[in-house]
Amino acid sequence: MFVQYLWLKEHLNDPNLVIIDTRPKVSYSYGHIPNSVSLVVDQIIQISPAGAHLAPDPQKASQLLGELGIDNEKTIVVAGELMDPSVFRVAWTLQYLGQKNTKILDAGLGTWQQLGLEITRAQKKPTPVIFVPQIQENIRIQAEELQGLIGKSTILDARSPQEFFGGHIPSSILFPFTDGTGQDGLLLNSQQALSDLFLQKEIPKDKEVICYCMHGHRASSLYYQAKIAGFEKVRLYDGSFMDWYSKRLPLE
Repeated sequence: MFVQYLWLKEHLNDPNLVIIDTRPKVSYSYGHIPNSVSLVVDQIIQISPAGAHLAPDPQKASQLLGELGIDNEKTIVVAGELMDPSVFRVAWTLQYLGQKNTKILDAGLGTWQQLGLEITRAQKKPTPVIFVPQIQENIRIQAEELQGLIGKSTILDARSPQEFFGGHIPSSILFPFTDGTGQDGLLLNSQQALSDLFLQKEIPKDKEVICYCMHGHRASSLYYQAKIAGFEKVRLYDGSFMDWYSKRLPLE
């Protein structure tokens, strides 16, 4: 699920590789990894009338991805900044839409620059391709199904303690996404450290894990943390608390 920055350094000119920069477009314009293209999280979600950040319309997303040179088979490396979970939300969305080879750069883009690796302002003009949506429903859950799984699945709340104690989905467990974020310029902790963290928090491996937060961005980081820690069945509630609250579903 991750690629090391040294690997990416050696593959910058690979024609079968697309590098996505998820930072704000202004940051991208001031300097980015060579041959990378800009794709911010706001471009790859749809916002409900209640303000929930939902998975995008497949056809609109496929047109956008195709224009960026992303098809179903190329290797995609999604890069972002430390402590900004939108990099994980973009990666999860690509997987949800059926992109088969989506990876995440293990280091933050600030780390890339601090290491003296190449940065450019030149903006790549992608060659348009065709992206065919192949929706992977097995990694997403919506409110109606989640309501029936309360007490049966492990529901993790990736928000802060203050948000959690202000109201949360019944039976959910507080698990701030920042607990698993990395050190030394890396986005996440090591596999062993994440495995130990989930064990410490007594998260059972024999149950499905469902992650949510306020808008689904922080929860997407926790989704990948759980996958790295060895949990096989993990889903993201992309609508998260905003969607749940707007439907007037039960809270604790």
